[in-house]
Amino acid sequence: MRRVLLFLLALGPALTSMAQTRLRTRGLDTVVTVDSVARGNGDSLGVGRKAVELSFFLKNNTADTQAVFIHCGIVDFIDAWWNGVHTHGGNLYPVQRGRSQAERAFMTAPLRLLPGEKGMVRLRLRQVDPNGGFSGLWLYSTDALNAAWAEEYQENHAYYAFEWIFQGFLVFQLLYVLFQWVLLKRKEYLYYFCYVGVVALYFLSKFESALGLALLFSHFPLLKIYLAKTLLIFPYFLYTCFVQSFLDIPNRYPALNRWIVWIERFLLAYTVFDLALILATFNPRLQATFFTFILLTLFLLSTSFIVYLLRHRETLTWYILTGSFVVGIGNLLGQVFTYIQIYRGIDLGIEYILVFPQVGILLEILCFTAGLGHKNQLAEEEKLRSQERLIEQLRANEVLQNRMQHIRNKIAQDLHDDIGSTLSSISILSDLALNDRDRGLSEIKDSAILLMERMDDIVWSINPRNDSLENLLMRVRHFATTLFEARGIEYDISIQRNIDELRLPMEFRQHVYLILKEAINNLVKYAGASHATIHVGFDAAVMNLSVTDDGRGFDAGSPPEGNGVPGMRRRAELMGADLRIRSSEGGGTSVGLRVALDKSDAVDKSDKHPMPG
Repeated sequence: MRRVLLFLLALGPALTSMAQTRLRTRGLDTVVTVDSVARGNGDSLGVGRKAVELSFFLKNNTADTQAVFIHCGIVDFIDAWWNGVHTHGGNLYPVQRGRSQAERAFMTAPLRLLPGEKGMVRLRLRQVDPNGGFSGLWLYSTDALNAAWAEEYQENHAYYAFEWIFQGFLVFQLLYVLFQWVLLKRKEYLYYFCYVGVVALYFLSKFESALGLALLFSHFPLLKIYLAKTLLIFPYFLYTCFVQSFLDIPNRYPALNRWIVWIERFLLAYTVFDLALILATFNPRLQATFFTFILLTLFLLSTSFIVYLLRHRETLTWYILTGSFVVGIGNLLGQVFTYIQIYRGIDLGIEYILVFPQVGILLEILCFTAGLGHKNQLAEEEKLRSQERLIEQLRANEVLQNRMQHIRNKIAQDLHDDIGSTLSSISILSDLALNDRDRGLSEIKDSAILLMERMDDIVWSINPRNDSLENLLMRVRHFATTLFEARGIEYDISIQRNIDELRLPMEFRQHVYLILKEAINNLVKYAGASHATIHVGFDAAVMNLSVTDDGRGFDAGSPPEGNGVPGMRRRAELMGADLRIRSSEGGGTSVGLRVALDKSDAVDKSDKHPMPG
């Protein structure tokens, strides 16, 4: 009796003749008279067969109205006629309002016997769902029915407690996932919410009546037939969508994603086909046949899917694989034990077979929830790293802006110094030209040419097309060869290959260019050399530049005249470079510059110490 009421075993339909069926009563021995045997039409109750009819005599022996409840097991449709009054019960009849929890659980058909009323009760039984059947004919009084329900509930309180916990866990999980989706707006939470929701609906369809509830399937019981396989197939579709989004398969595994898309389309198409099939034929046995082949196909595809993911050993993948494994084991145990006990008739002593897939689902949900939590943690860590990178970028931008502002200030200072000093010179020379016309005009011309050259150097150095060190050295080569050839000086210029691999800030390139230009100018004007050498080389840490001549030289220990040499030293100091000038009278001159590459990103300090013109 317990197995029938709890839907724990899919009882096969009784195929023996029901010409005579024993009728048992509970709580009615002194109040009614009833036949001990219900007589039938001789047919057996089977799935898809015609209805079976039973009849028996019933009499109320009291002066009070009596309620009698007819219970036949898990029979889909029970129709009863009593003295012209029709009533019904069964698994697939909607529960009428006002029915007690015990009536809903036992799926009874109620009779109302007036005082002294007697007559024949005619029953018609019909079965369409193979997961049920006729298990005997029982008549209960109200008190006896409630007592039977209380006894059943007490006897199996552990199981009922588990079912309530299971359903409560699913409801809590639904609320939690919905809350997370509202906060995070990630698709995997929406798919996960739908997946858990469909699983909860499936088990509600199985246990709503057994738990004495009247939520959905008690009011629309045919949904248990129409959606029996849909609620099993559709979770596979939602599962693939969840995994697809959770593991970011479209971006990380595009080859696997193409297969998953086809599987999803197939599952959706089969879901529509399955629903259309049951609506058109109302044949659960035919539906189950198709479902068996589809389930086998899904098993093979799932195996291939798991093997593919096993090749990519990632933490998130293990959450999915672990959840899939435990729910697969639970379903497998449920199917095996059902087959052995129901179809082979071997009693293993296992009463609650659906507990195995339910435990598997609980563990799967815990794995998926832990996986979502771990993914959220990874997302938060990545968010923090992104914020740190953004902060570093903002700092770098601030440094760059400061550097650019410094460059602007330096350019403005250079322009002010060069133009101002040169215009002052031109003004003085103009006065001189009033007295000495030839000398004054010549010096005005030289000052104007010098100013044009300095302006050209500044404009060239800030042009973005001249950012490379290679372009700078090409300009130095052009400047040097022009002067050397004009003075008839033999020269040798060597620049190491791959010099373009070096990266120097713009202000460093300007300093290097002006130091080399000043050294070359001094060589041409004052050295009286016949041969000059310019060398540029570098290694991992230092760039070396040198300008050497065989001219008359000078006393390097004496104070320098003019601003040329002090200006070179000042520019080297601003770069943190080492400038060395070696010379002796009659022994030529060598100017060497060593620029440490690891210091080339240092902020130029010339904004604090303006460069002399």
